[in-house]
Amino acid sequence: MPAVTPEIRPAIPADLEHVYDVWLDAEIASADQPERRPPPRDPPALLRHELETGRMLVAELHGRIVGFTALITRRPVYFLAELYVRREHQSKSIGRKLLEQVLPQDGPATVCTLSSDDERALALYVRHSMQPHWPYFYLRAGAADLGSCPEPDIEVVEAQPGDPNLINWDRGICGRERPEDHAHWANNADAIPLWFRRGIHTAGYGYVQMRSEESLWYPDAITIGPIGVRTIEDAGLCALSAVAWARDRAAMIRIGVPGPHPALAPLLEAGFRITDVDIFVCRGAGMFVDPRRYVPSGGALF
Repeated sequence: MPAVTPEIRPAIPADLEHVYDVWLDAEIASADQPERRPPPRDPPALLRHELETGRMLVAELHGRIVGFTALITRRPVYFLAELYVRREHQSKSIGRKLLEQVLPQDGPATVCTLSSDDERALALYVRHSMQPHWPYFYLRAGAADLGSCPEPDIEVVEAQPGDPNLINWDRGICGRERPEDHAHWANNADAIPLWFRRGIHTAGYGYVQMRSEESLWYPDAITIGPIGVRTIEDAGLCALSAVAWARDRAAMIRIGVPGPHPALAPLLEAGFRITDVDIFVCRGAGMFVDPRRYVPSGGALF
């Protein structure tokens, strides 16, 4: 009997519960203790944000959603936020079919994602002309477990939510216009915007997300990011200042750091541990962000 080809179609709001179930299945499978179940929860607001402000497709087989993908377009960058297939349906070309339908056709557009270290996923992206560039480290630490961090000469000042200067700084450093993502962090992640200042000069901007929807077992953890600075010399100092600001405000802290970023070694020295590693892959018009000067918001919106 020939294999049945799944239907690839645009997702609708009613699909989100099933999309979340696919995501949950994959996250549990990749966990250190896959038999451990996370607390029950509704589909994260992040998935609804991807559906409403990006392009989400699902793969449906016999009336059941077996995979999905989401592409976040923030001109001029196309970022693949999600690509998941249920374990029992992997290695059947479903991921490839989803990817081919969601990505823009060949051209000058910048297309990128954070690939898992699964060799099948990485090979899939490379076959679609996305070249590996650098590792992306997911770090986590209990606030009580952190040792002494360097105390940079950086003042951390809370910004006004919705300040257009935040969007301007973000656009200049990470190469995208994305006011809808700033609104998402504020409204769905209870993010607090920050300015990092040295004397009268502003060194950078950032967000501290007081809720962490991307964290399966630690949704109440703080997630630090995005953080962007204008000089490499300030990059590590601002990231460390954000950690110092956050450590008295939550029991658990998360931050994702590109391999070339100068904060990586000091954060590990302070007590953060690596919980996962992805690989940044990209094709098109070139690198749109300097990984030495930018800490992403997480693995989905980058």
